[in-house]
Amino acid sequence: MQYEFMHYCTVSGGSVNELPFGQDERHPDCIALKLSLSNKLATLIDNGINDFFINAEYGIPLWAGEILTGLRQIQGSSHRVHICIPYEEQAARWSDEVRERYFNLHETAASVTMLRTRYTENCYQETDHFMLNRSVMLLTDGGNVALSEYARKANKHIEKVPLTIAL
Repeated sequence: MQYEFMHYCTVSGGSVNELPFGQDERHPDCIALKLSLSNKLATLIDNGINDFFINAEYGIPLWAGEILTGLRQIQGSSHRVHICIPYEEQAARWSDEVRERYFNLHETAASVTMLRTRYTENCYQETDHFMLNRSVMLLTDGGNVALSEYARKANKHIEKVPLTIAL
């Protein structure tokens, strides 16, 4: 393990197209997911994770970035968000509102790295590997089985965020 990345976490999860409630951020399951994600992220910060990699995809990664930004403002902590963009036009087809949230997050990020200028078949996988290779752990909803397997083989700690919370 490289010392430089001892306190880094990659956050990965479903895009809104893969989540059961889609783009309905008012859905009870979405609200529960965001609460669970918020609690996990706060716990990781309390346990010394200082840096978080996200690809800012609309869904869990974007929400994680927004939650982390909010936690930094509320807690006054020094954790950082690092955005790794799979390709330049990642947000081009999103609604204006979501695209604005995406770019607002860029403004608060500690760093923004673009890995490809154009979409390729494996640009998301390359981005996942780029982030995970620089992290000690993966926080995931478990939907990206290939990334979870890659993390296991690389001996990364894996934490899961449930998609729904039983009440």
